[in-house]
Amino acid sequence: MKRGLIAAALVALTALAVGAANGSAGSAAATVRVVVKEFTLKPATESVRSGKVTFIVVNSGKVDHELVVLRTKGPASKLPLASTRDVYEVGRVGKTPTIDAGRRKNLTLTLKPGHYSLICNLPGHYRAGQFADFTAR
Repeated sequence: MKRGLIAAALVALTALAVGAANGSAGSAAATVRVVVKEFTLKPATESVRSGKVTFIVVNSGKVDHELVVLRTKGPASKLPLASTRDVYEVGRVGKTPTIDAGRRKNLTLTLKPGHYSLICNLPGHYRAGQFADFTAR
């Protein structure tokens, strides 16, 4: 009985050591809840560790929204606009499909360290204030 417990403990410790050596220990995706509605976009946090990040995007509004993640150097409020007056999606890392009112979508991305702009780029939404700054460190 004791030999079985000792063997099981050694196997578990070996698995932990191998996982740590391969970098898999602690590599779970960070989770960031983002609430979008007319006309705000609010992440639960403004900063996470670089690596895998899952955005849980909740549309608590009455119209459709989306989440676009752009890697940018400047603030989210100063993004270049196209002739349509919506944002050029330069540096786009990922994007949700359109999210119906009252629904949610998940978006998992691998973020490098740096600054990101979170925006809704449906017509008129960015100009109405639907953006936020975000950092992966």
